[in-house]
Amino acid sequence: MSGTGIARRTIVIAGGGPVGLSVASLLGLSPRADDLDIRLFEPREASVWEADRVDLRVYALSRASQIVLENLGSWAAVHAARAAPYRRMHVWQGECGARLGSLTFDSAEVGEPDLGHIVEDSLLRTRLTNVSHQAGVELTFGVELTAVEVRDRSVEITTSEGETLSAVALIAADGSGSTVRELLKLPISSVSYAQRALVTHVSTERPHGDTAWQRFLPNGPLAFLPLSDGRSSVVWSTGAEHAEALCALPDGEFQDALQEASGGVLGEIGATVERVSFPLRAAHARQYCCPRVALVGDAAHTVHPLAGQGMNLGLLDAAVLAEVLLRAQAEGEDLGDLRVLRRYERQRKGDNLGMLLALDALHRLFGISGSVVPSLRAIGLSTIDATPFAKAMLMRQALGLRGELPAAAKRRVA
Repeated sequence: MSGTGIARRTIVIAGGGPVGLSVASLLGLSPRADDLDIRLFEPREASVWEADRVDLRVYALSRASQIVLENLGSWAAVHAARAAPYRRMHVWQGECGARLGSLTFDSAEVGEPDLGHIVEDSLLRTRLTNVSHQAGVELTFGVELTAVEVRDRSVEITTSEGETLSAVALIAADGSGSTVRELLKLPISSVSYAQRALVTHVSTERPHGDTAWQRFLPNGPLAFLPLSDGRSSVVWSTGAEHAEALCALPDGEFQDALQEASGGVLGEIGATVERVSFPLRAAHARQYCCPRVALVGDAAHTVHPLAGQGMNLGLLDAAVLAEVLLRAQAEGEDLGDLRVLRRYERQRKGDNLGMLLALDALHRLFGISGSVVPSLRAIGLSTIDATPFAKAMLMRQALGLRGELPAAAKRRVA
């Protein structure tokens, strides 16, 4: 829709990652979707999942995220294609062996079939793109927003193709480097960890046993996440220079370094694929919304990857924002009114900030050095491991099943 459009009905979404596509799908599948004109713009080309290649970028999706996808009708296709459950999580202090100073979570202890699933980014985006298309969302790939002007009753948008639109609301789901956030000069607080996360996939001598393995090393955590083909996805957070050096090593030397860093928990490290790394930082927008505009997912908050919670937080953002907008629509309210958008902010900001601070504290705790500190950390892990109530509470938190959940994150009763 070019020109002035119909501001009262048009919602524009910037960003075609899983969070933006989920917002689009939730709105498009609603009973009142005929009253909405939903448009999504994504600078990248449309994602195409490849069955013969496992994407390097993967997410550890919680139960709450799975339910959101189930309610969108996309989880069955994701699961059937390639989703790897992890039923246990084993965490241990780097200076100790894998059985000392450790903590093991087992889904059976809380009556769940698993703790979550490892899912590829390209698979998730491909399936959600299909759902959005079927829901009547107008998807435009290879195009980004270049100008945004907020007015009293509308937000005026210009794209890189020169198209102009007038919308009642703009949803920024365009990642940690959000163009929308920058164009509107919305403030964000951030801190760099002076680390990079190295990502690759490896084969191992011993089977991963549907277990996520994580070792806390002095320079950062090393995680092995189970893949459906028997390999493991490696996420190694370490100093920036060390990460770059690891990326540059010949395969054999890298495998040796990884095996030493893992303490040989999965035996000898075998074949690896390409390695990439990205900088780590924590960031939190001081405000999630302004008149006509709401930030979701990484555009609003970025957390340390040590607990794999970034995408789960984003999908809950999507579910809450869609619920707020649809309720406001049913009440005949202006969807871009700041009072409406702040309902979303009030529901999500506290939880997101709490997770950010908790992960930041955990990262700093395990980064403290000293002669007695490793022993104290090991005692702490072992104490939690021996406390069933504390373990169950942490597992419910990781599953995303604690607190008040939006309707899209609750299983529907037939």
